[in-house]
Amino acid sequence: MTQIPQLDIKDLTVFTDDTSEAPAQAAQFLKSLAHRDRLKLLCSLVENEVSVSELEEKLGISQSAVSQHLLKLKTEGVLKSRRDGRQIFYSIADPLVLDIVSLLYARFCAAGDT
Repeated sequence: MTQIPQLDIKDLTVFTDDTSEAPAQAAQFLKSLAHRDRLKLLCSLVENEVSVSELEEKLGISQSAVSQHLLKLKTEGVLKSRRDGRQIFYSIADPLVLDIVSLLYARFCAAGDT
């Protein structure tokens, strides 16, 4: 897991500056992740790349829904794909996403394991 840098409070002032695009960019990034099925999809990709058909089976959602979520995440730069013959494999392209998914797992899933 990547080390998240500690921020000085004054570094956060960029979010309050009227001319800054940072809040809009952060909101768009979070919106791309903020869906139950997209989070399940990302959790499925944490350890390795997975084919579209495997994702459909694992997530229990329709092929069209899986494809729509994959397209959105790929367009946002969250995922990357690789073709092998007729199959397409997806993996997480953004290391920050791995950190976020790990953090969400620790907060919402691992707590129930103890």
